[in-house]
Amino acid sequence: MCSLRDFPELRDCSTTDKNASMALVIKRVKPEAIDYPNIVIQLKGDQNPEPLFLPTSGLTTFQQILSKFAEEKFWTACDEVAKYFIRNPSNLSVLMYPLGVIMKFSPHASLKGSKNLVLADISRTKLWSSSVVRCMSWHPQVTKVAIASSHDIVHVYNRKGSEAKIKNKSQNAILSLAWRPLSIGTLAVGCENGIFIWTVEFSNMHVRPTVNNVCKFVRDDHRYITGLSWNKMGDLLISSAITSKTMYIWNYPLETCVPLRSISSGTLNFVHWSPDNTKVFSCSTNETFRIWSTDNWTSDKWSLNNRSRVQCACWSPCSLILLFATDSCSIINAIDFRKSDVFNGSRNYKKVAWPIIDIKSECINEKVIGGTLSDMCWDQNAQRLVITFKNSGSLVVFQTNISEAVVDCIPFCIIQGRLDEEPSTIAFQPTYEKGSLLTIGWSNGNIEYVPFEYTTKPKHEPEMFGKNVLGVINDKSISGLPSMSATTNSLFEYLLN
Repeated sequence: MCSLRDFPELRDCSTTDKNASMALVIKRVKPEAIDYPNIVIQLKGDQNPEPLFLPTSGLTTFQQILSKFAEEKFWTACDEVAKYFIRNPSNLSVLMYPLGVIMKFSPHASLKGSKNLVLADISRTKLWSSSVVRCMSWHPQVTKVAIASSHDIVHVYNRKGSEAKIKNKSQNAILSLAWRPLSIGTLAVGCENGIFIWTVEFSNMHVRPTVNNVCKFVRDDHRYITGLSWNKMGDLLISSAITSKTMYIWNYPLETCVPLRSISSGTLNFVHWSPDNTKVFSCSTNETFRIWSTDNWTSDKWSLNNRSRVQCACWSPCSLILLFATDSCSIINAIDFRKSDVFNGSRNYKKVAWPIIDIKSECINEKVIGGTLSDMCWDQNAQRLVITFKNSGSLVVFQTNISEAVVDCIPFCIIQGRLDEEPSTIAFQPTYEKGSLLTIGWSNGNIEYVPFEYTTKPKHEPEMFGKNVLGVINDKSISGLPSMSATTNSLFEYLLN
């Protein structure tokens, strides 16, 4: 099993140095050098969202409650009533008990604690409550990126740097973004009040798009949308929320939805559709996760032994491998569907995951790196795996190769930010043709590009065994490092309770 101990002594080097034979500390690349826009998200000046909307401080309490009921439905109005009684305990205190009983059925009741603390703990974005950048998403076919800021403004950039800003006063606490495939400008935004699907046109610069540009998918039992994922045809959107045990599949053209219910003690955290459309991964806020077959929408339940939950997960581009890590163990595990009995009709089979990377904290170049994961991201060629940590300001990059032995992993480089920034969110640009282009959203609002250049062959259908399933030529710059094969790894078995 590969680990951080396998990193040799680090040195500064360019990301495109073809003669490198050891792990690299990446130098920063100017966006102009790779013909990408220079992006810095700021929270002052004309980007402050406050002036965009009329203040409500002049309204009476009754008017504010009516406004909440008209705009955000019943439970938000009840929240406003509860806040009023907390501020004024002597007024009609006899109503506090029945109101408290009613509020037990509110979607907010599943948030056990402060909203910001709960969301920061559950989110894969590091420092969610304080970071300027909260989430980021690249369009799957067009060079276009959407970035959500902590002031709940979504900034959209294209290759030329053109910018659109999307804001709606009901679009609070943005937790997820997802571009619709096969559509140039349709963006789904998951937030506290539901799902807002925007149509963004660069011919018209939107500071505050009109209601004609948005389609709202809102349900009282489905709030705080932490997971959004489109199928590859772009007609179905699947969502998960930390206030609900039910996933919903939304038919975007028809504006209808179908619930996918599972009997579980925990609410849902996030959801990922596999690239080939055959499977869906969903995980809860407790120790269970499920893998769904999209043929008949049956699910296979997995349970973790150590009472932890899945913190992050990602599919391989060929959909044959699923990587995941938990919030209490510093190991990345892989489920290989070429060797698994999932959906094969067998019962009582052992659910096996292969540990492929041990990321326990290590002192490298006098810096403590590793520990519990915050997020991870796999590139479109299955050649680079990037990891962020909850208690470390560094990013670790591994070179990967899908083979007969599940996944071969080789330490590649470590990326270190400045003193005033932490890596909040990461994403790969899926249409980059020279290799892989990592995009880092730093906590101070800086957006950085890190290119990894290597040669790729035209993609073909995945092979079951033998050669690299994506037909990618391994980067020769790290050929001097030993290969870490997963065949020598012991197995982690996750059994149903």
